[in-house]
Amino acid sequence: MSNEENRENSNEQSANSDGSRRNRRSRNNRRYQKKDFPICPICGNSVKDINTAIAAEENEAPAHFDCIIKQLEEREQLEKDEKICYLGRGSFGVIKTRNGGSKFFVRKRIQFEKEEKKFDWRRKISSRIKK
Repeated sequence: MSNEENRENSNEQSANSDGSRRNRRSRNNRRYQKKDFPICPICGNSVKDINTAIAAEENEAPAHFDCIIKQLEEREQLEKDEKICYLGRGSFGVIKTRNGGSKFFVRKRIQFEKEEKKFDWRRKISSRIKK
């Protein structure tokens, strides 16, 4: 089959019955479908990528990962060679670098999410993740 025939077949598949075209990406990918996204309690914008969300301290609602990082940076007294880093399982750390950034250590561990706590909004996505 030639490239031109392939293009024609794919064009036919993406055309609707009324002849209009539909974007396959929006039709097949859940992330692009319109739905009610949770609202980040820190910035007020919708959390579209729930896979990277972290439970906010105030109400345990999903919050943007970057919003949590900014919140922790404001709260902690960081020196110029320190950064906030995600350590895993709901915990963050204040990372201090040495030797021009080639070596580092965790100066302070911050358990942000309760490890034993299971959030309803996370259970919904964990059922879709294959183990």
